[in-house]
Amino acid sequence: MAHDLTLPMGVALQINMHPHDVRHVMQTLPHQLRQWRDQVDRIALTIDMRQSASGRYRAADYEQNRDRLLSYLEGLAAEIPELVIDPVIYDGAVRDAVERRFFGAPGLMPEKAFDGGPFYVYFYGLMRANCRYVLHMDSDMLFGGGSASWIAEAIAALQANPRALAICPFPGPPRADGTLDPALHMGFPGLAAVSAPQMLELGSPAYRFDGVSTRIFMIDMARFDAEAAPLALKRPSLRRRVRSLLFGHQPVAMPAEEVLSANMMTKGLYRIDILGSGSGVFSLHPPYRSAEFYAALPGLIARIEANDIPAGQQGDYDVNSSMIDWTSALREKTRAKRYRKALRQLLDVQLGRMLPRG
Repeated sequence: MAHDLTLPMGVALQINMHPHDVRHVMQTLPHQLRQWRDQVDRIALTIDMRQSASGRYRAADYEQNRDRLLSYLEGLAAEIPELVIDPVIYDGAVRDAVERRFFGAPGLMPEKAFDGGPFYVYFYGLMRANCRYVLHMDSDMLFGGGSASWIAEAIAALQANPRALAICPFPGPPRADGTLDPALHMGFPGLAAVSAPQMLELGSPAYRFDGVSTRIFMIDMARFDAEAAPLALKRPSLRRRVRSLLFGHQPVAMPAEEVLSANMMTKGLYRIDILGSGSGVFSLHPPYRSAEFYAALPGLIARIEANDIPAGQQGDYDVNSSMIDWTSALREKTRAKRYRKALRQLLDVQLGRMLPRG
């Protein structure tokens, strides 16, 4: 029965991934399972099989990466009874159910955000996990601290704060005084009036935030149904809609995290990030992909699991240069190179529209 997603359970670990993530998934997923497996009832792996018209989710080696990812995950599923591999179903009764659950009616939500990033898959994964509490994360998230009681403590914190919709591990290793760097938490590009994080007194380092990132959160789905649903879409600006159309995307909605955050702010809901007792749990996100990153990833995971964190990383939720050499990655992120890359993608999309099909 553990493989049956129709069986409701209490707590799920739900992880989003795409075939092009396979190179890091083979390192990060075992790490994520070491941290969370013993604290959850179900592990749902949500596999987004669709590619965007441009950007990082379109590549020539898609089929090779897909086959490699599925083969790897099937091997894990044979060893872990509570693990479910769930390729995203994009249409039919399942699509209608996702749209009704989160947006109140079918036909409203796009498959992708205006920039081609994932949208529908986030809500699909939350619903298909079929649990009261869903710990959602992207496939590249890393965790230190190592607490085996974080989820139980997080559920207690949610129950004690009835307007908290979601709760997260502490965003990065805390500084010595238990604080984070507030300058790094500046809100969302499409949202105005996002308040600075507010430090809380919860017995361990904790902060309150207006919104939520789709990288990592644990949501109370019963509270979502009662207090947050249905969601209203957050529409892109005219400039963003024009850019979306030019790049072959759907100019319907801002990213899922901005939609969730805007609705939370409107409805007086918030998220809490908490370290937890003892060493707790903190999250880290690697912001770039480079040859150096993939080579360093096993050692990086080992250091994080051992809580070998330099002072320069404390207070920061993105893995920074105090832990990994990002020189080559940053070299590719200069404004000129980003513009050239965007121009190549634009030309590729427009050429594809002009060429005959079939």
